Amino acid sequence: MFTDEMSIEVGAVFGSSLVWREKSEKWHDDCVGTKKKNGTSVMCWGAIAWGWKGPFFLWPTTTKEEKKKAKKEIADMNEQMGGETERLNAAWKASAEWRNLKEQELKVAAEMRAVGRAEGKKVKTVQSFRGKKYTFRPLKIGEGKGVDSWRYVNHLCKPILWPACKERMASLPDFRLMEDNAPSHHSDFMNKAREEEGINKVNWPANSPDFNPIEHIWRLMKSRILRGRGEERIATPAQMKEVLAEEWAKISLEEINNEISKLPLTMGRCMLQDGGNKFEA
Repeated sequence: MFTDEMSIEVGAVFGSSLVWREKSEKWHDDCVGTKKKNGTSVMCWGAIAWGWKGPFFLWPTTTKEEKKKAKKEIADMNEQMGGETERLNAAWKASAEWRNLKEQELKVAAEMRAVGRAEGKKVKTVQSFRGKKYTFRPLKIGEGKGVDSWRYVNHLCKPILWPACKERMASLPDFRLMEDNAPSHHSDFMNKAREEEGINKVNWPANSPDFNPIEHIWRLMKSRILRGRGEERIATPAQMKEVLAEEWAKISLEEINNEISKLPLTMGRCMLQDGGNKFEA
């Protein structure tokens, strides 16, 4: 299953708008496109697979009350998880595993120091037994416009994504979820929550958006919004959400299968470039 989010700016023109002009008209007002900074945007999410168009979700705006509640719940969870991490590390240091590790590393360190003294060199040794086996990075709620892992898990994964995954897992034993390594998809909190649900995920390579066919579905939707409305601007987030829902409904299984079928070719091109991604699928 391929999933991803798309952010689209309200009032913007998507893609290149070309006009006929004389060379001397280069900077005329009607020949220069408008550019907006920090405009209002709408974020959506979708899921696809071969022969299957999954759910579509439009992210709502987070209210101050929701953020306040989330911060309280996150603080409570961080305190609980921090205490659990300390308990696990204390139990590890009381175990035979830790004692064996300490004995082995001290023995190797003594041998390396003896060799170093004979050669007149200072030797650094590994003493991982002095550290921690279990670590915990506190979760933070996002303050920007994007989606943090707390929202991703509670607003999307639990009610929509994970039920869809489990439904497909029932008939596909080799099911794998494919999503990129955005912080909301790949935080400690997110990974732990997904593993508890028993959902397997594909290891995602860095900087490889072309490996996710749904990225091409987003491009297709944006181009249709541009072509279908010409110079008309979508003025409000509510209008944009209506348009996005309409365009998602128009995406056919044939178009989804066509984009997924390109994946082996895309991967082959990437391999020919030794992992590079300067190519067009």
